[in-house]
Amino acid sequence: MVWPEVGIYVGEGASHSWTWFADIFDQRGIYSVRFFDEAAIADGALDAIDVLFISGGDTFAIAEGLGSTGAAQLEAFITAGGVYIGSCAGAYLPLKSSLYPLNQFNLATSRITNLTKNLPAPKQMAEKFCTEYGCRYVFHPVREEVRVKIAGGFSCAGQELSVPLYGGPAMTVSDDIEVLAYYAGFTDKTEFLVDREVAEQTLIGNVAIARKRLGQGVIYLLGPHFEHPHYPEANSIIFEAMLDSYTGPRRQPDDSAEFACDEPGIVNKNLMRAFKSEISNGRIVALALERMPYTWLIGKKVYDPEKIRVFLESIWSRIDALEQGICVHEQEIERLLATAQQVTVSLKILKNEPGAENDSGGVAEQLFYNLRQLAAGFLSLYFRLKELRSAGVEGFRSAANSDARAEVR
Repeated sequence: MVWPEVGIYVGEGASHSWTWFADIFDQRGIYSVRFFDEAAIADGALDAIDVLFISGGDTFAIAEGLGSTGAAQLEAFITAGGVYIGSCAGAYLPLKSSLYPLNQFNLATSRITNLTKNLPAPKQMAEKFCTEYGCRYVFHPVREEVRVKIAGGFSCAGQELSVPLYGGPAMTVSDDIEVLAYYAGFTDKTEFLVDREVAEQTLIGNVAIARKRLGQGVIYLLGPHFEHPHYPEANSIIFEAMLDSYTGPRRQPDDSAEFACDEPGIVNKNLMRAFKSEISNGRIVALALERMPYTWLIGKKVYDPEKIRVFLESIWSRIDALEQGICVHEQEIERLLATAQQVTVSLKILKNEPGAENDSGGVAEQLFYNLRQLAAGFLSLYFRLKELRSAGVEGFRSAANSDARAEVR
């Protein structure tokens, strides 16, 4: 199987859930994966990929970060034959809106059903229950597992799947979309944030997956997180959508930056030891933070300590792969180590300083920025090495050329 070239958005507004895409691609042996922030997209990074994924986070911050330039790049990418797959926040982004900065996108006319002027009373998780949307509110009736009926477009059409929902939209039918799945019910794992009757009215029977053809390309809008690695049946939706409209690479691979290791199989062990130690320290402090009742409001999204370890575990679970028979350039590890040290410093401040739980825009914001940078930088290196190994190449890219593969600035 020849898979498309994949891009994952990791920039402004992206939460931890983009790492789930990395997880399922790794499990499937799909290694041609890049990680893009808004600056890379503005510089034309989408020209190098076939499929773009935008997962959960703060939709307003994502739209603000991408801006009009990113919106134009995104539309050009799709109309030229690209596949856009948006999950949760990435599904909200292209939907019809008159509110800035979302009105710079407006690629599908479907609207959301979880939008209201009169909020129902929350039963729990009041801090995560709703987001202001102009003079109205986007509210989230449930969290955790829901049932989704696949209506068409996939090999599992006619089946019901369980899949997690963490704030993603329920969408209305519109003339320009195909309805591929709708919300069908709840499970014993569903957590109701409002009365069950309100949740049923908001979700059940409304669109969970929509598809829109745009030019030569296609847009997939997924309310729930079909990319969650604990739901392999749901993951099949992602893999099938990736191949929609894909007829072969849109570009020729550039191997000019690759060259053989000077010392095959040798890694700077002192640097690697220091990096592993820093990630381990960060995991310990992050675990301690999870025992504290902290949340941080960054932009319009509430972050909690549990999200921190998702980033760190995405590194820790793969960290030994950097020492297994292939060289890694010293400067790459030095950059990762420096960012990991900044992460640990921020974690210790949030854990030890009085009032840190009320920090909504200082240390916590810098922490999650650095976590994105750290995880994206590491995973860029990891996927690059896995791709080289799978092709039988024992080599690496020089530090000067590494940004051709790791697009995060």
